[in-house]
Amino acid sequence: MQPILAGKVAVVTGGASGIGRATAELLAAQGAAVMIVDLDESNAGAAADAIAASGGRALALRADMREEGQVQAAIEATVAHFGGVDLLDNTVSYNAPEQTGADGEIHEMDAAIWNRALEINLRGPMLAAKYCIPQMLKRGGGAIVNISSTAGILSLGTVPAYAASKAAVHSLSQSIATAYGRRGIRCNTIAPGFIDTPTTRNMGDQFFQMTLDNNVLPYLGQPDDIAQAALFLLSDAARYITGQLLAVDGGQTIHLPVVADMWRMAAGKPLVETA
Repeated sequence: MQPILAGKVAVVTGGASGIGRATAELLAAQGAAVMIVDLDESNAGAAADAIAASGGRALALRADMREEGQVQAAIEATVAHFGGVDLLDNTVSYNAPEQTGADGEIHEMDAAIWNRALEINLRGPMLAAKYCIPQMLKRGGGAIVNISSTAGILSLGTVPAYAASKAAVHSLSQSIATAYGRRGIRCNTIAPGFIDTPTTRNMGDQFFQMTLDNNVLPYLGQPDDIAQAALFLLSDAARYITGQLLAVDGGQTIHLPVVADMWRMAAGKPLVETA
């Protein structure tokens, strides 16, 4: 059977590692030629090499997604090498650890942190769409997936800049879906829950356990869980889906906050662990 993305060209921003890399690899495995765009040139190149070693087609380009000229050049290079653009997956994200301290409370907000979060998490996907959409229109349409976060749906309380930027990502998706749907372009948003990546591992075992305690499913998500959702939304199998927000979160956002405590009570465990 022919791969479902055979003949397609995909751009994956933030594809050097984690969710982005898993998505780039899956899209390539399903027949797409993939351009990986990331500030991390070394790991982006390694991801492209791994795809090529598996028989796929991929290239990597370094670009700062805040810089319009660099984003434009990356899309132009994609067209020059692969002949066009059909698909865009915006995984690029800024969730550096310093946000938690410097961005913890609005009255102590570092405006530079706020600006950086919006520039990378919102301006970056907008710029990628700006330069990919004309190429998609030349080919009769296309599909876009923007990666948001469950922090953009329900407040975590400690990262307002990150959360606000991720909430705005879905508004961007809705605007694109509405403006370009009649011209054959679909656009959707995925909101990952807590995903087991090298970046999230830095948050520590205790945070992992708290997240697992509040999941409906008894395990944490892996990068490929998000990649599989992206593949579906980018493929023709989702041809009648646009402007939607899909939470891929293990059930994190579907229940009241007391559920985890109720589970503990039912198991005869104390609500507060003692040393």
